[in-house]
Amino acid sequence: MQKTKLVILFSFLILSVSCNKKETVEKKVDEAVVSVKSDALIIGDPFKYGIENLVLFPVGSNYKPKVYEKRFLKSSSAKQSAIDISFSFKMNTVGYFYDTNASTEYINVDEDQFDIRNILFYNLKTGVSYPLIHDSLHILSFALHKDYDNPLIFYRVVKNDNNKDSIFNKNDAVMLYVSDLYGKSFTQITPEDEHYVNYTLYSERKTILIKTIIDSDNDSSFTVVDETNFREMSLDKPAMGRSIFSNTLKDSLRSLL
Repeated sequence: MQKTKLVILFSFLILSVSCNKKETVEKKVDEAVVSVKSDALIIGDPFKYGIENLVLFPVGSNYKPKVYEKRFLKSSSAKQSAIDISFSFKMNTVGYFYDTNASTEYINVDEDQFDIRNILFYNLKTGVSYPLIHDSLHILSFALHKDYDNPLIFYRVVKNDNNKDSIFNKNDAVMLYVSDLYGKSFTQITPEDEHYVNYTLYSERKTILIKTIIDSDNDSSFTVVDETNFREMSLDKPAMGRSIFSNTLKDSLRSLL
């Protein structure tokens, strides 16, 4: 009986040591994944966006790059996941479109991880390349409008980190920009202190009415409790949208609430 007890105790001790070793290994694997700040320039893979001879390269950086120590990675699938980089625009197939009038829309599918700061246009025929932006901006999505008399690309862009979370995304003030289909004449349409929501197209007049949100309670966010505004822009002459309601009119309306 005493011998049996000793055998059981010995087996228990071996099992405990084995579990502790396993936990230590798992902890080492976790500790091997370290987020570090990096300003390394990332040029994403090229993709065609429907304009002959032109391809686009997204350009930017990784908000939270992860460094993996390879000695802790055992399986080939783990090694592969450690080096995968999904830095690109993808055709929007998620079911929710930011631009419901567009024939095609491309989005940064992981805007909390990857910061797309620019787009390089490259002509496969001539070998000429050029950037979209000569400024410090963050591009969330863009949509093509080939059917307009003046064909345009609409961009959702962020400039300021309003909520101070060190990430430039849809929670900050999103601005509307446009360019031609070749990325030329990049023009700001809404101000940087208003959050672009959507627009209504009036094709017979070749204009759009743009809806924005103003941070009226100054809490550095844009929600349903904030004021809305509407701006008008001509599709033939893209420029900063004109507010269609004056401050005087809005002040008088506020007094009636």
